[in-house]
Amino acid sequence: MLTQELGIALGPRMDQTILERLDIVRLSFEKLMLVLTLRGGAVRTVFIEVKGEIADNALAEVQRVLNERLGGVTLGEIRVSLGARVRDSGVRGEATELLNIFVQEQEQLFDVAATERGDSVVLGQASVLADKPEFASGEQMRRLIELTETRTELATLLRTRNAAAGVQITIGAEHGDSLPGGMTLVTAEYRAGGLSGVIGVIGPTRMPYEKVISLVTHTSTLVTELLA
Repeated sequence: MLTQELGIALGPRMDQTILERLDIVRLSFEKLMLVLTLRGGAVRTVFIEVKGEIADNALAEVQRVLNERLGGVTLGEIRVSLGARVRDSGVRGEATELLNIFVQEQEQLFDVAATERGDSVVLGQASVLADKPEFASGEQMRRLIELTETRTELATLLRTRNAAAGVQITIGAEHGDSLPGGMTLVTAEYRAGGLSGVIGVIGPTRMPYEKVISLVTHTSTLVTELLA
């Protein structure tokens, strides 16, 4: 971004991805592999440990039930509602045991975003703000550097703006403790198929708003078109 403010982007959240299909593959006597095919063509694999060999017909039965009940549902919804969705499945014997494993471990098995949580926040160089009067004090500059290093608070802040239409602007105390005082955050959503992310800039409250808003709007549209 050609601006004196700090560019920022948040990658799409996999929670919003819709499950198209899942397959259960036997790898060994006590290990299975869950293959998740997601809308848009992405594929994720998860390994499952089981106690003792489970019959092929039980694997097939559980796979059928899970596809019937979970197909077309987002991963985020599956993680919190799998138990309720399969409660009256009617499976018996070993199939029941395996289905219980899925219910007990639903948060881990369908949390494919866990490895991406770092938190897919991309930041420009904080040094572009070093000469701003707002950062004349060492404490303010230290706070900004800490933010760019940990990024966790910033990721949480950006997640609250995800899937919001148009440009969003928050100033000063509206950020809580997520940003140093005297800062403004300007963001807009971009789309990547069925997913969405956030792109924008951080800068002092005296930033040239008209220029920044135009730049953020144009960039979000461009990124959406490139990812279409």
